[in-house]
Amino acid sequence: MSESRKVVSLSEKSGARNISASGKPPVLPAAVTMLKDKATAQLLERIKALFGKVDDSLFAMAERAHGQEEQDGLFQALRLLRVERRNIAEHFIQNVSRAFQVRQEEKTESSFASDNLSLVHNDDLEQLVAADTMVANAKRDFAEPLTELCMRLDTLYSVKVYDKNNPLGPDVICDAFVEAIQDLDLFIRARLTLLKKFEQVVMLQLRDFYEFCNQLLVEQGVLPSLREQQRVARQRSAYNGAPHAASAPTGSAGGVEAGSQPVQGGVAATGHFPPGLVPAAAGVTPMPAGDLLSHLGALQSGSHYQGGSAVQLLNVGELLQQRLVDSNQAASLAKVDSDVIKLVEMLFSFILEDRSLATQIKSLLGRLQLPLLKVAIADKSFFSKGGHPARKLLNELADAATGWQAGDNYESDPLYKEISEIVERVLNEFDRDINIFAVLLESLREFIVRERKRAEMLERRVVDEADGRAKTQAARARVAAVMDALVAERDLPQVVQDWLNKVWNNVLFLTCVKEGTESDAWNRDVRTARDLVWSVQAPMPDSRKQLLSLLPVLQERLREGIEALSYNAFEARTLFTGLKEVYRERFALAQQLAEQREREVAEQVAREVRAAKSAEPAPVVADNVADKPVAPVVEQETAADAGPADVTEATVDEIAVTEAVIAEAVVTREVISDTAEDQLPDEPAEVTVEAVQAEPQEVAVPQMEELEQAVAEAEVAAPEQDGLAPLDEDDPHWQMTFRLAQGSWFELKRSEDEQFRCRLAAVIRDIDQFIFVNRNGAKVAEFARLELAHALRSAQLLPLDDGMLFERALQSVIGNVRKKRSEQR
Repeated sequence: MSESRKVVSLSEKSGARNISASGKPPVLPAAVTMLKDKATAQLLERIKALFGKVDDSLFAMAERAHGQEEQDGLFQALRLLRVERRNIAEHFIQNVSRAFQVRQEEKTESSFASDNLSLVHNDDLEQLVAADTMVANAKRDFAEPLTELCMRLDTLYSVKVYDKNNPLGPDVICDAFVEAIQDLDLFIRARLTLLKKFEQVVMLQLRDFYEFCNQLLVEQGVLPSLREQQRVARQRSAYNGAPHAASAPTGSAGGVEAGSQPVQGGVAATGHFPPGLVPAAAGVTPMPAGDLLSHLGALQSGSHYQGGSAVQLLNVGELLQQRLVDSNQAASLAKVDSDVIKLVEMLFSFILEDRSLATQIKSLLGRLQLPLLKVAIADKSFFSKGGHPARKLLNELADAATGWQAGDNYESDPLYKEISEIVERVLNEFDRDINIFAVLLESLREFIVRERKRAEMLERRVVDEADGRAKTQAARARVAAVMDALVAERDLPQVVQDWLNKVWNNVLFLTCVKEGTESDAWNRDVRTARDLVWSVQAPMPDSRKQLLSLLPVLQERLREGIEALSYNAFEARTLFTGLKEVYRERFALAQQLAEQREREVAEQVAREVRAAKSAEPAPVVADNVADKPVAPVVEQETAADAGPADVTEATVDEIAVTEAVIAEAVVTREVISDTAEDQLPDEPAEVTVEAVQAEPQEVAVPQMEELEQAVAEAEVAAPEQDGLAPLDEDDPHWQMTFRLAQGSWFELKRSEDEQFRCRLAAVIRDIDQFIFVNRNGAKVAEFARLELAHALRSAQLLPLDDGMLFERALQSVIGNVRKKRSEQR
């Protein structure tokens, strides 16, 4: 099985030159050995200079990279080339040296097939064109010194030497370098840059290199008068009117073939060459690029398209065949030109089958096949240069037409008319100056800006309306979550419920809509609602000090909320009055509780004292100790009935503790009374015994962290979804809904008769809603996430590939070539 192709189809030639395993390589003539040593030394110096320029270029490209992935790829390639440059140079020189073991080249049929497009290790067509282009240019530009070198080497080898097996031919040098870098894992842009620099540093400098090689052989006495003999022969040919250059006196057929020049794209048809295109192997010199462009220009100005909106793909080979037959000429195409023609046909075949574009638009774009073919033949960077103006124009035309649909009177549609006018101008005005594509591209962009500005205004209104509706729903859900957490299972006074439901519910809603739940204003208003609930639920009198310090701040926050809502002044006074009454009752309740605790403490102390006294012969304490101050009673009993000597040490300590506790209780009562009088009205509230006994135990009001969690978990009510079945989390269509990019185009099928194209204008995250608009910005559909997943699953909604058209077409061609090649294997 033969080795897979590299960058150019010349790898087969390298394989043909390999030495057979049956014997040792033949000994080279002394002149050839000397030429090999000095030629490879000079090539090695140029390869070393190449890497210095590549370093600078890759580093500059990496600094200007648009994405992290691209930048990482370029820097990785830079590091890899620095490490491997010595190995690459050695491998390159070894490949060139092996080419000096010349064998007779086996003739193979030169035809274009899918395998010929797959001439790169990774089947990348841009590398194919880059390598083929530099080889073709070198053969064209350095034909004379190259022919002389072939003829001189032909006299030194035992086998025929001509352009295809010349050990120093452009194809050998290019193939040797491509093979040397073949196994390197390089970023595609870095690989193309490396090839471009190789062309600049090595391939474009081959004239001096071939002159140097010819001079070495002349010094060795190999055909020293060849150039003079060729000059005389050309003069004699011109004098006799011969159509071809005379052959050299040596009679080298290979030299004649390599040096002959075509006559205006072909030769007059003879019995040997019937009119039309003939295979390259037939011996006819390939048609120069200039003559091929002239033929294509004539075809471009002719009428080759049917009327109406029919989509057509031109067979350029047949058109050229017919044109040559009509002019009674025979000609062949250069290999690189033939490949470009087939490649452009494959690209336009993809474009005309692309379902992302309407049939009428594809018909217009299909008419650009011949102009873009002319661009590709004249400028081989067309395939490798992403920013080429012709490519950019084609991409922008397709992008502008994505989502366009033909109406009843589509020919009057502004976009259709604009694209039609651009195509007509290209067909009528483009010859070889590619600047027209840049001019038309600028005109198209101005038109698109005007069209999209109108559509964007309507689209913005649609999205703002949906977003506002979603924010409203989300805000109400979050406010409801806060309120539910605060009032759940709590018996709040009616006035507090009125504050929460009538006032603070609206305050929180406005703050959520305007500021969001991450703002300081939202946190402040939530805390105010929490403090309001706590102020009427906190246990008394234990929380009296904290409540007293909170009330002024709370009152100020409530007043700010009332002002923010422009609440009715009368109702606001009523709410404040009712709230004030609640607090007055709570402080009165706290005072009653404090007095009750005081009495309980006194009674407990009295009981403990009596118990202590009962153990000793001592006067009995009166039963009404709880109704009188404890300390004076103890003092009277001890003074009247007992002397100091009759009281034990333990009894004295208990009496001291009792006095301290009662004193503290009295002070506490005075503080409560004084403070409550400062905060509340003069008239004390009436608190019944039942109210005192009904004081609730400590109630756990939610902390701010709990409220924040409740807000985060608040769910917006989803719209009705007609009983759609839920999908698994790993369902591909459910997962796709999370990857859809805003601006993506889709084809929506309402029914068999109603189909239209729409664009994803916005994803409303708060309610998981997807808004779709048409080209004019009008809303045509909206889906909840589950509805969208089911629409994708049932093919009701089909995504359209709206990437750059030319790049998608090129990738499709590469993929097809890979598939065909794998099938052939």
